Amino acid sequence: MNRFKKLLIAMAGACVIFGMGTFKAKAEDFAVYYIDMQKIINESSQGKKAKAELESKIKKAESKLKKLAEEIEQIKKDLSSPLISKKTKQEKENEIQTKILQYRQLQQESQKLLSQLQRELTSKIVDDVFKVVKQYRKTHRIPMIVEKNEAGIISADPKYDLTDKILKLYSRAGK
Repeated sequence: MNRFKKLLIAMAGACVIFGMGTFKAKAEDFAVYYIDMQKIINESSQGKKAKAELESKIKKAESKLKKLAEEIEQIKKDLSSPLISKKTKQEKENEIQTKILQYRQLQQESQKLLSQLQRELTSKIVDDVFKVVKQYRKTHRIPMIVEKNEAGIISADPKYDLTDKILKLYSRAGK
């Protein structure tokens, strides 16, 4: 039994010694390619379209909020009039409280809806880019492509940056 253990150890050692040269050669050929997803989102036609849609919704929400704020200011002016009756003053105070509540609700709803829309639009773009990346990786037989910011890449050789290539393919796919 002792002889069998020695034979196994010798075989394992030979595998490690002879196998390391093979592994080392493969490790030297291995490269990690990367993309900058934020750049693709910002510069692609699809990303620009999503940004424009989001900005349009933001402007609509801001317009509604501005209108309510102006109504509140007008009621405040009405309340400051010395000629206002007690009954009218009470009605205006109730009205201003209602408008302030409406303003806060609209502000919260707008923020929630805009955040949700931004997540949806970004998620759609990311999913579509991932499909392009997977196809590119498969076509070019690349072992691995990571997202630059998520992977925590501090420094990398730009020759492994596929961002511009993926950006072109993705923008072309969206037209």
